Amino acid sequence: MRPLLAIAILLATAGQAPAQEAPAPWEPELYDPAAAAGSPADLTLPMPCGGAMAFQRVTVPVEPGNPIADRRFRIGQPQAETGYSDYLQTAYLRGAFPGDSPGDTAYYIARYEMTEGQYRALAGDCAAPARRDRIAKGELSWFDAVALSRSYSEWLLTEARDSLPAAADGLAFLRLPTEAEWEYAARGGAAVDPAIFPSRHFFGDGNMLDFAKLNAPGSARGKLLPVGLTQPNPLGLYDIYGNAEELMLEPFRLNAIGRRHGQVGGLVTRGGSVLSTPEQVYSAQRTEYPLFRGSDGSALASDTFGLRLVLSRHVTASDAALRAIRDSWIATAEESEGAADTPLGTLAALIDEETDPRRQSSLSELQLEFRRAQEEASAAFGEAAKSTLLNGAVLVGAMADGETEITRRRASVYQTVDQIRLCSDEAQCATLRDLAGRLTGELDSLRRLQRTYLVSLRSALETLSNGLEPEIVMSARELLRGELTASEQTEILANLSRFEALLSAYTTRPDMTGDDLRALVLAR
Repeated sequence: MRPLLAIAILLATAGQAPAQEAPAPWEPELYDPAAAAGSPADLTLPMPCGGAMAFQRVTVPVEPGNPIADRRFRIGQPQAETGYSDYLQTAYLRGAFPGDSPGDTAYYIARYEMTEGQYRALAGDCAAPARRDRIAKGELSWFDAVALSRSYSEWLLTEARDSLPAAADGLAFLRLPTEAEWEYAARGGAAVDPAIFPSRHFFGDGNMLDFAKLNAPGSARGKLLPVGLTQPNPLGLYDIYGNAEELMLEPFRLNAIGRRHGQVGGLVTRGGSVLSTPEQVYSAQRTEYPLFRGSDGSALASDTFGLRLVLSRHVTASDAALRAIRDSWIATAEESEGAADTPLGTLAALIDEETDPRRQSSLSELQLEFRRAQEEASAAFGEAAKSTLLNGAVLVGAMADGETEITRRRASVYQTVDQIRLCSDEAQCATLRDLAGRLTGELDSLRRLQRTYLVSLRSALETLSNGLEPEIVMSARELLRGELTASEQTEILANLSRFEALLSAYTTRPDMTGDDLRALVLAR
């Protein structure tokens, strides 16, 4: 029976069957194998027939206190051969739920691809679980996947609303992921070093077959396998590469050299499958298929088409949320218009005064372009501030490490000089003199490097204190702190705190000498 038809029958007959004893809950190895090994998922939601589905929380740091703030990040890859599909472009994301820290938002994505057992449970088949129930579910069309998300959402909201996250206020639902959500999670989100995030694969220089079941010796043999057999990505997601190829919510569009093309196409899958070779699979890879078969007109359902659900909710979840969004949007728009003597202020006045509808429409289009340009500039300034703050934190750490190394080398020089004074063998003395000369040269190089660091540090301080608006710097600082906290980079966080204290001191005393600046940097 086709999956969509089975679900339709289930929905039509819901409530007609006689009451039965509740099925026994599934063992964790059926829905969260990692939990059975001591690493439980962030969220587990119940399913019919005693089943369950595991989810991981994906943190998305944004500007605190701003309900319309979202995270700007880069998706795609720079290779020209597949650039028509997956070239670099800017994406924006915000989680539907609050995160653990102020300014963090989050969404939940299934830890594994949907399995045969979970599919059976949603179809009302409560037969005792078997080993094959851990195999990823394939043979789905895009319409089947949407119907499954609908069926599961309706069951949760009817039978298990209390199991949803408290912040959802009972209004969450399941759906297919957007491409931005999927790629952000696949790359590791905020849990990975920002330098690793743009990489072709989330595992860096590791072995692809440690993380994916693919068409390769010692891996898959063209058939879908049980989920969770490989190592997870940094967010704890399994089979993000390989096994089933995962259906996306939105249709395919070409990449028009950095933006989404205007023509809307067929369905999209991400992550590759057991039919893909290791060379074909990477985080930005996208595949388009037609929604319907050309042969008989039926919805296309491939053996390898599977799904990984996302838990979300609608944006205007309450009257209070809607008011906050509207007020923030109006305040941002009015701020962008500026005073009457600014170009946007003048343009706003012209629009208000214009009586010709055609001219007023043209002026409004011009106003929109101005606002877009201003938003892009603001985002660019924010990224520059964040990069400068991170650079400053790294420089503070490098100077502290450099000073430790200088102290060690200086002690070695003093020790070698003392040995020269006491030596009596000429050959030994010559060796010691060579060593002293080499150590002195290394010491001089370290001191020159410290001076270079100091120049770069002053440049960063000057940029942040004088070249950027304080509000931009503050927002960038909170965003960077959220990213570093999420990726557990405690050492850089500590150095960021030291750099922030240095920035505060420099703002009040920008004329401090190099020695004063160095002393502040090295003060513990």
